[in-house]
Amino acid sequence: MRAFDRHAIDTCHVPGVVLMENAGRGAADVAMRLLTGALAQGARVVVVAGAGNNGGDGFVIARHLWARGADVRVFLCAPTERVHGDARINHDAFLDLGGQVTMVTPGGDLEGLETALGLADLVVDGLFGTGLDRPLDAKMIAIVEAINRAPGRRLALDIPSGLDADSGAPLGACVEAHDTVCFGHLKVGLLTPQGARFAGRVHVADLGLPDTILGKVGHVAEVIERRAVARLLHAREADAHKFSVGAVLVCAGSAGKSGAALLAARGAFRGGAGVVTIATWPEALVVLDGRMPEVMAMGLDREQPIARLDEALKGRRAVVIGPGFGLDVAAGRAIEHVLATFEGPIVVDADALTHFKGRPKALAAAKGKLILTPHPGEMGRILGRTSDEVERDRFGAVRAVVEATGAVVVLKGARTIVAARDGRIAVNTTGNPLLATAGSGDVLAGMIGAFACTNATFEAATIGVHVHGLVADTARARLGDRGVFSGELADGVPQVLDALAKGESLPGWGD
Repeated sequence: MRAFDRHAIDTCHVPGVVLMENAGRGAADVAMRLLTGALAQGARVVVVAGAGNNGGDGFVIARHLWARGADVRVFLCAPTERVHGDARINHDAFLDLGGQVTMVTPGGDLEGLETALGLADLVVDGLFGTGLDRPLDAKMIAIVEAINRAPGRRLALDIPSGLDADSGAPLGACVEAHDTVCFGHLKVGLLTPQGARFAGRVHVADLGLPDTILGKVGHVAEVIERRAVARLLHAREADAHKFSVGAVLVCAGSAGKSGAALLAARGAFRGGAGVVTIATWPEALVVLDGRMPEVMAMGLDREQPIARLDEALKGRRAVVIGPGFGLDVAAGRAIEHVLATFEGPIVVDADALTHFKGRPKALAAAKGKLILTPHPGEMGRILGRTSDEVERDRFGAVRAVVEATGAVVVLKGARTIVAARDGRIAVNTTGNPLLATAGSGDVLAGMIGAFACTNATFEAATIGVHVHGLVADTARARLGDRGVFSGELADGVPQVLDALAKGESLPGWGD
């Protein structure tokens, strides 16, 4: 976004003050929607501004809200002489129009600020923007904490102050916004579980610039959109048969974990596979037999698993390996054999990922095209990091695994990331806490396996995570955010796929 702004200003000769005006006006439009009805007239608004351009955006929104009838007070948390450039122009304009600016000395008495915050209907955070790259000091943390104690609605400008715009990690402390107005385009730090939590509902304000600039400066990632996913869903021909639409082998299940194999197989069937076979260990086979009549199952000999695996792999378009499969020597041999011999797409999940703990480069030798589906803990084990370290830099972790393995990588979480070797990164924003239930990852692995039968691996992964989330969004609209079985999520997939194909929406999908 910094390159985007520089190109607009230096090459396209759009004055920076115009961009700041458009940003502040867009934020004011969002603020007025939040201050609905009678509250909008005479609403008490407190703008907490810093000395930089984020503070300049704050002066613009203050002017616009004041002009629309709000009672606006601005608190500048820096010496006035530190406000320069476009921010200074808007600072002076607000003052010269009769606006009130109160200077707050960081580390000094915050009583006046805290009193105003306690009475505010809307608090606007304009302290720091995307340029913050260091932890906040104790003085600024005190101001952030005062903002977070405010009972009114909190609106952050561009990004909540204290949030790293690239990693989404809080830098010591962070404003906990109810809403964030992002200028021009989303910042990737907002598309992480932590970033999403601090940002609240995200609105994107138009800067009045065409997206052709992106073709000049590039972009880091894209958000997966329903329309794009719908275009990837292929209509079935009249002469389609069970093998042409996709035959999936699921290598999964072991003693006490047969359910993982069933859920992955269910996900594959609901995702559109025509044939699903489970290859599992004898102790799981006796439990699986008859539980799901549509699924074929075969047992693997722990002493000699390879021969039966080769038989199971014949004619399969895709393989899902790992859910509940085990971590013993026999499981390791089976996993290594599948990756060394199968030439089609392979979804590597759960125990199969843990098998490669600390040695991601071993995955690069696979003969087929891999789709890795780790949660943060599994990603950490692959990289030799903790899950907390992965969460602090999700995009960095994904890039590291892609570089080491050459695989498509799906890092699961509240904002699932899909990344490919060619540099493409897609972020999924569907889904909700209904997915926080045992077995939902197994269902997802099976779904991706089904989609990989008819789509390239990156596309199969993006379809899978997006549809998986939409199923949960649809279910939450009917049932709330808890108490749903993973198998029920799998059973919601056909309805979602049908709605996508028809260009329709279902309850809970939003705009």
